[in-house]
Amino acid sequence: MTDLNRPMPIDTALIKALHYTDQIKPASQVAFDLAQQEQHLYRLRQRLLDTSNPVSPEQAYLALYDCLFRHVSIALLAQGYQLTERQPHQTLRRIVRQSAPDTQVQKMIAHRHALKKTAGSLDCERSIATLTKLLNDYDIRDAQACQTLCLLPIQRIVPS
Repeated sequence: MTDLNRPMPIDTALIKALHYTDQIKPASQVAFDLAQQEQHLYRLRQRLLDTSNPVSPEQAYLALYDCLFRHVSIALLAQGYQLTERQPHQTLRRIVRQSAPDTQVQKMIAHRHALKKTAGSLDCERSIATLTKLLNDYDIRDAQACQTLCLLPIQRIVPS
């Protein structure tokens, strides 16, 4: 990991609760899985930075939400665990609500689902602000990308 990455430790009691509900499990190949997550994170960032094929604010939100998932996966792996297929978004919700109010995290996740299911537009500044704050807990560069690629285009369109 680079100097700017700050894997946020996940509370031990939360780890135990997530393991008990089968939302996470002990990782069997930590080094391999860490390398995979870092590679996915790198590719997501490259896609966001590709000036020859600029992403829309909606695409940026979805990619940065995926970056948040990668950061949480890396934090779990650093503690010897990995996500299971059981309710991954709810697992993410339980982990990140250490840093943001649950209602805001729920709205951020719901906004992601709405963008995935419809050709909707990115118009929820609070969801973007929550995503930015959560990304900042892991890597300031991703938080800055969220501000630049998601929030600033909306602020230019929507009057305050």
